[in-house]
Amino acid sequence: MTKFLVLILILMVVWYGYQWVVRVDAVRRSRAFNRARTEQHRAEAAAMARGAEDMVRCVACGVFVPARGASGCGRSDCPYRRA
Repeated sequence: MTKFLVLILILMVVWYGYQWVVRVDAVRRSRAFNRARTEQHRAEAAAMARGAEDMVRCVACGVFVPARGASGCGRSDCPYRRA
């Protein structure tokens, strides 16, 4: 009878130990997922905060360039300076 009780006790310890490991792993995965999702939202918010940039069409070559800080394409008739 004692051997049977010890066996039951060992099985219970193993079972509850396994359940604890599974629970800890689930919490770890959940935190990692939430951290990744938060970082993704921050990156999206930063991208949205930067906003869209106005573009203008180059009269020489037809390529759209930023309205501010545009650099030339290298053509002689380009209205923008070469950076």
